[in-house]
Amino acid sequence: MNRQRKWGMLIVVLVVAYLLFSGNRGLWNLYKLHSEKQSLVEENTLLQSDIDHYQTEYQSYSKDNSAVEKQAREELDLVKPGEMIYKFGKTDDH
Repeated sequence: MNRQRKWGMLIVVLVVAYLLFSGNRGLWNLYKLHSEKQSLVEENTLLQSDIDHYQTEYQSYSKDNSAVEKQAREELDLVKPGEMIYKFGKTDDH
C-alpha cells in the first residue's frame, strides 16, 4: 500500500467515525435519545395510572354525595351540628 492510499483510508475512517459518533444521527446521540424515550414512557405510564385513579375517584364523587362528605369529614375534621367526635390515640403495647 502506498502512502497516499494509507492517508486516504485514514481520512475515510475518520469521517466514518465522526459521522457515527457526532451529529443528530450519531450512535451516541441515538443511545441518549433511546434512554430518554424509555424514561418518558415510564413517566407516561405512571401519569396514566394517576389519571385512571382520579377519574375513578371523580366518578364515585359525582355519583354519591356521601363519598364527598366522608372525605371532607376525614380530611378536614368536619362535624355535623350537635355531633361529637371521639378520637383515640394509638397505644404502645410494650
